[in-house]
Amino acid sequence: MNERKSWASSLAAKQSHAIFECLAHNLLLLFEERLVREEGIRDEVEDQKQIRRIRSKSRDPGRMKTGEIVRNFINSAVTRATQRTQRFVRWVRVRIYKRAPWSESVARLRKLWTLQT
Repeated sequence: MNERKSWASSLAAKQSHAIFECLAHNLLLLFEERLVREEGIRDEVEDQKQIRRIRSKSRDPGRMKTGEIVRNFINSAVTRATQRTQRFVRWVRVRIYKRAPWSESVARLRKLWTLQT
């Protein structure tokens, strides 16, 4: 979530900062899973980007070695699990401060996450 510095220099403050970052990330992850489950929307844009990245790497024989595609898929799955997209973080941030109805907020996210055809 782009946090680079701790609030203070003491070990206890740095540990607290790390714990708060983990809590915030886990809350975002749970919230994203709830949106998928209850609202039926998922980040199609990011899913397609991930597929294109994997395909691009697999087409370049100079970059890919045997088994590397599998390792890259595993690495990308782990990366996706540990990172929320900037679009989602910004949407949450705006929706926290903006007093909009839930349906309006979800409609906005649906536009952000849905592939435009």
